[in-house]
Amino acid sequence: MEPSSLFALLAFLAACFLAAIPGAVFRPGGWYERLVKPRWRPPNWLFAPIWTVLYLTIAVSGWLVWWEAGMAGAALPLAIFALQHAERRLDATFLRVAPS
Repeated sequence: MEPSSLFALLAFLAACFLAAIPGAVFRPGGWYERLVKPRWRPPNWLFAPIWTVLYLTIAVSGWLVWWEAGMAGAALPLAIFALQHAERRLDATFLRVAPS
């Protein structure tokens, strides 16, 4: 793997995991625990590893799009990728703050 390709993969990983930081910092709190949830809901401890794998696969998929088409050839998909992550950060930062 070339250094530029490895750097791009690290950049995609950083972008994805930076988008996840607000969700890890601003935890739902007591209001979430008080919700009536269905019995089939997974246990709380399962969410962190699942979200980690999810963000890892999102980063790799973005990198694969870049790797196949390049920045110019995949401008629209990469712009949508970036907008989705910007929206995720805003959503996690501003909209997840709920009263306790």
